[in-house]
Amino acid sequence: MDKYCFLNGEIIPLTEAKIGIEDIGLLRGYGVYDGLAVIKGKVFRFEDHWNRFISGAHALSLNIPITPEKTKEVIEELAVKNGFDQRANVRLILTGGKTLNGIEYDFNKPTFYILVEKWEPLPEDYYKNGTKLITYRHAREWPTHKTTNYIQAVSLQDLRKEQKAVEILYVYDGEILECATSNIFLVKNGKLITPSDGILGGITRKVILELAKASGQYEIEERLVYEDELKTADEIFITSSFKDVVPVVNIDDFEVGNGQVGPITKDLMQAFAKVTNMG
Repeated sequence: MDKYCFLNGEIIPLTEAKIGIEDIGLLRGYGVYDGLAVIKGKVFRFEDHWNRFISGAHALSLNIPITPEKTKEVIEELAVKNGFDQRANVRLILTGGKTLNGIEYDFNKPTFYILVEKWEPLPEDYYKNGTKLITYRHAREWPTHKTTNYIQAVSLQDLRKEQKAVEILYVYDGEILECATSNIFLVKNGKLITPSDGILGGITRKVILELAKASGQYEIEERLVYEDELKTADEIFITSSFKDVVPVVNIDDFEVGNGQVGPITKDLMQAFAKVTNMG
């Protein structure tokens, strides 16, 4: 079955898609990105993702050559066309287009494309029994925007696999920030705690906060979170559009809480599954 993408205004076979070698996204790494999920044929929380995408585009002075309505329509069409309408990962990529004078670009001629890929769930054991993070000292450049700069994350994937970890947790100056492609939550004495500064505001993170507030069961703290709090947390979990909610029971060489998936994590996992019609 042929696969399709959307490139500069057209849905075309993926094998025919071409980006110029002078594109500033390649030569200078200048671009923004967003990752969305299609669930049962519909884009999950499209408006939230779009608002984050345009925020990044505006921060980099990039021109988005498509309306949100058209973008959503194309994503859902691509999911069906590629046979991934039940669940798919979607990537929006925007660059400044052809490089001018080695370091400039024409605002009116951007490169914009959409990729839709098959969603590959993590092993069921990760959700049932929890998984592992490893820490790394790093703070992303432009952390509140989802740029195409994933140099540090890509370079650490071999180490992540060697350590049998699901994600890399960035810590810096004694603070917990975020994972390479996820947000993090801690649970302590019934409180739900998540970093607030120097991070990308994840959409799954936002949904979890909404669910926790709506339940009325949990006190929520969005604040600076310190690295030594990892060892005293009762529960830890991570969130992302491509992973959903994943419990964490080990970090580096220590066990989180009692080493088992905690009740609050389980509760929020179930609540999220209901929102996405997967539970």
